[in-house]
Amino acid sequence: MKLEKKYTSLASIIKKHNVANTLAVEACFSLLSSGNRIDKECAKQLGNYQLSEGRFMVLVLLFEYKVLSPQEIAALSGVTKPTITSFIHSLVKDELVNKTDAPSDGRKIDLTLTEKGKNLISKIFKEHSLWIVGITKNLTDSEMETFICILNKISHHKHD
Repeated sequence: MKLEKKYTSLASIIKKHNVANTLAVEACFSLLSSGNRIDKECAKQLGNYQLSEGRFMVLVLLFEYKVLSPQEIAALSGVTKPTITSFIHSLVKDELVNKTDAPSDGRKIDLTLTEKGKNLISKIFKEHSLWIVGITKNLTDSEMETFICILNKISHHKHD
């Protein structure tokens, strides 16, 4: 696994000073390097459609639920309402999302996909899902289960 330059440099300094288990350092930096590469490739994939991961998520949620409020999208995607507001603003501007007053309460906003938005998400949803699956195509189901278990152990670790 090729580590990013910053991790290679830091790992060699840690090794030189013998302050930590170098195998553990390499494992952590390998995980970070892989995650960064996946993030960059994801941004590139979605960028082909002028989408960020956040804008894509809004479209996917509207594709699935048909009508949502900004608060519901924020809750479902795990980001703040101000962040969602900026995504919505740009998606409305790009004519991918409709923003209307909710019939039940004029103070609330309903969001739906436009035809252009439906066409775009219909086109890229499966493609992007298959791209995500492709990341682990060289792993068996058993290896993926082990990998998930390992990642869960790492993420639940409490620093001493």
